[in-house]
Amino acid sequence: MSKDTYIIIPVYNRKAITLQCLKMLKNTGDLDRYQVAIVDDGSTDGRREMLEQYYPQVMVLPGDGNLWWTGAIAKGMTYAYDRGAKHFFWLNDDCIPESNTLSQLVEFMQANPDTIVAPTCYNPDTHRVEDNGFQGRTSCAATPGEVREVDGVCGWCVGIPRSVFSKIGAPDARKFPQYSGDDTYTLRATRAGFKVCLLGDAKVTLAGGVRVTHHFDYYIKPGKSARTTLTNLFLSKKSPYYLPTKFYYYTERYGLAIGMLMFMTKIGTWLPRWMQIQFKLKASI
Repeated sequence: MSKDTYIIIPVYNRKAITLQCLKMLKNTGDLDRYQVAIVDDGSTDGRREMLEQYYPQVMVLPGDGNLWWTGAIAKGMTYAYDRGAKHFFWLNDDCIPESNTLSQLVEFMQANPDTIVAPTCYNPDTHRVEDNGFQGRTSCAATPGEVREVDGVCGWCVGIPRSVFSKIGAPDARKFPQYSGDDTYTLRATRAGFKVCLLGDAKVTLAGGVRVTHHFDYYIKPGKSARTTLTNLFLSKKSPYYLPTKFYYYTERYGLAIGMLMFMTKIGTWLPRWMQIQFKLKASI
């Protein structure tokens, strides 16, 4: 077992998916090859007992339900860093690495110090590659055989060297509790002098619906009051449209003046869209 590489898996109340992820990590040998830390943010599905029974080698770090994704990642990284980790992996439990993917990413980080690296992410529903990196305002992915340098990446599966944490610390869970903690962190790393690369020959498969929760309509349900849908869409940390996070996202990426302007422009498009969908739902009842 490599005692200096940690896989950090944030989880909450979807035991079957977590179990599938761990089973695949065991099948690929990664469960025995690397340290695995699951950060369980207050699950109530009997997960802890299941892990103790089937995967006693996995460390479980408990949360109280207020960590969300970014807080769970920050807790896991801090735990691993304090124990001398040289490399961290962020890994969502609905993201399944192929047998040699994590090893490829570790080898790449060893050969390219101070470089964050992410694999190519395949969507089995669409049979397409999902963009998991960005350059400026353009989303992108790597093609087979390509090593593509980008400004930042999303957090499905990401390898991060210790030097990044040493210099910029953990992701900001206060500003970005559930969404944008990944891309803003990796962007902050590039601005601090690190590189971020997509590795086209390293592959993961995304399980279940991909980015379903990013759809605007997902948060506007029939039979719900306008006030409820407004809250669910703009004032809930579960939503990618959570206004405090969007404000910090735009101002961090583009600076205060331009970021404020972009944020206000977005609100000017989101609110009419919410009202339009809300009106259509009401008219259909």
